[in-house]
Amino acid sequence: MKDYYQVLGVPEDATQDQIKDAFRKLAFKYHPDKNPGNEKEAELKFKEINEAYVVLGDKDKRRQYDLTGKGAFGSGFSGYNQSDIFRDSFGNQTVYTDIASMFRQAGLRFDEDFLNNTFFNGQRVVFHTYSPNSANSQQDDNTPAQAATVAFGTGVSGKVMRFMVKKLFGVNLEPQKNLDTQTEIRLKAKDAATGVEKAVTVKQGKEKKKLMVKIPAGITSGTRIRLKGMGKQDNGRSGDMYVVVRVF
Repeated sequence: MKDYYQVLGVPEDATQDQIKDAFRKLAFKYHPDKNPGNEKEAELKFKEINEAYVVLGDKDKRRQYDLTGKGAFGSGFSGYNQSDIFRDSFGNQTVYTDIASMFRQAGLRFDEDFLNNTFFNGQRVVFHTYSPNSANSQQDDNTPAQAATVAFGTGVSGKVMRFMVKKLFGVNLEPQKNLDTQTEIRLKAKDAATGVEKAVTVKQGKEKKKLMVKIPAGITSGTRIRLKGMGKQDNGRSGDMYVVVRVF
């Protein structure tokens, strides 16, 4: 299991400011733009540093990591792979804007192309965050749930394990529906090249609404745009809607 504190070179009782300062120093050092001729090696280190920061730099994720990763169970975020962590964190507009601004001020890239190529292997995931209310967010429920499931393993019956997790972590592990939805929009090549806004209809329960989605210039066919919190709703939870762009 990765020791995120060791990755950033900070003690386990480091303050949030110390964690951010350590991240800034290392991220600037290993940003691929600062390592011409050695970009691939720097990129691996850069991703590891960002992974450590988006976990430790978030108080809730850090608490979950300390509980399951550094505590008695010792399984950490093993139910969450690196791409999951990046997708979850960079889908938060506040987190993405804060980090992007930091690099932009230093004259270093952290735009959508850089994000997709560096962190998502060129899969072209574009994030647009819509959060009608924080209570509907699925983000905080999934992380401890997945980590706790791995922590208890398969030696305990599902019913008993779910009861223990709810008591210890305050997390409900009852089987939950997949609330994500998907739709497509078709773009003419000229609109894909210049960028455009398109209306997308979202249905949540009996309510229908139209959202204007900004399509960035140069988007390619097959790119998915994530509308956070705009999927199906169930018992106070909301999934995400993925808009697949088709260029003709």
